[in-house]
Amino acid sequence: MELVRFWRHQCLHDISENYLIRLYSSPPSPFGRKVKITAQITGLSDQLDEIDINSADLVATRNNPNPLNKIPALEPESGQLIVDSTAICEYLIKLTNRIDLLPECRRIESLIRIALADGITEAALLMVYEQRFRRPSQVNSDWLHRQNQKVIGGLDWFNSNLTEVSSSPTLDQVGLAVALDYLDFRFAGG
Repeated sequence: MELVRFWRHQCLHDISENYLIRLYSSPPSPFGRKVKITAQITGLSDQLDEIDINSADLVATRNNPNPLNKIPALEPESGQLIVDSTAICEYLIKLTNRIDLLPECRRIESLIRIALADGITEAALLMVYEQRFRRPSQVNSDWLHRQNQKVIGGLDWFNSNLTEVSSSPTLDQVGLAVALDYLDFRFAGG
């Protein structure tokens, strides 16, 4: 607990109504959605200054400071760039001391579940990109099949490893909800 207070004091300044955290994302981004849901749960959504990024741009620009040109990216007032949705969510959790979102007593289990949910989302996103950015004649059906198998494998794993849903969501539950929502959004009826 003392370490959290020290970290806040040294790196983050005090949170105030005027404190803005710049979030680089895109409305359909499932990983951006995971961050926005975490911000909502932690009470920080009003302090997010959302910058809409077109992830189809081929190089990082001033609009997206992430050198990998991936979204989301978070830039707090301290100026330190934070990339990767799970790292961003952990930052928001520590900033607000909402350790119930990523309980220390089951941290490894939670991180495994988060990684699997993110893997489902990433495979689904790669399927979307394969069809969006290639000519129909160049779409690699073997690649699509492999990504689909990852989605199915991840969903099967979650079906076999169900946990109780608590009244207060955890980050792994947020990640799985976002993965399922993204599958519905992109592949409903398919």
